[in-house]
Amino acid sequence: MTGPLVAITGASSGIGLAIARAFAAEGNALLLIARHMKPVDGLPEERTVYAEADVADYAAVERAIRGAEARFGKTACLVNNAGLADARGFHDVDAESYAREIDVNLKGVFNCTKVVIGDMSAARSGTIINISSISDRKTSPVALGYTASKYGVRAFSESLREAEGMNGVRVVNVAPAYIRTNIHAGMGISFDKYREILGNPDFMSAEELAGIVLYCWKLPPTICIRDIVVAPTRSTF
Repeated sequence: MTGPLVAITGASSGIGLAIARAFAAEGNALLLIARHMKPVDGLPEERTVYAEADVADYAAVERAIRGAEARFGKTACLVNNAGLADARGFHDVDAESYAREIDVNLKGVFNCTKVVIGDMSAARSGTIINISSISDRKTSPVALGYTASKYGVRAFSESLREAEGMNGVRVVNVAPAYIRTNIHAGMGISFDKYREILGNPDFMSAEELAGIVLYCWKLPPTICIRDIVVAPTRSTF
């Protein structure tokens, strides 16, 4: 038996791919969305749909989601994970770069949610999990576009929950701190250097965060973890 459809954005690597593997292990049908999405070894071909789409493009994500729904039924869970970060100071960031951050990190969440929320509300069932960041409540002298967009994700999550909770739709904001990904590569530095800049904290794995996301989903549908901050114990952030 195939479990209900779970759509995951930013699913080609890192956190998104780890979440996809966790949901696949539970038997769910999957729609994996990323700009450069390719088939993934180890995921069941008969229960996985891949879509190359930019979450900032509403029409593209709508086509991807509707195509998967035609095969597996309506989306039961949407995981908005796609995101990017520019860790430079604001003086060094050009307007095109911070506009792109906001388009992906915030507008992308709006777009994907807009596609599925009407059906979820009508069915009085569904879960939307937004992978935000601890930066959605902790400011920083750098990465202003990232921080501002993640504050927006948290506000959107809580506002949508207030609007849809009585309709049986769960909205979960997951705010992780340090996760071992390849974010340092985009900054042009090694992971060790990145860790040193941050004060040498511990880092969680993407798989550990995926387990937490899956836990939020597997709770009874009458229970909603509205907002959860997840961080390594050894961290000052």
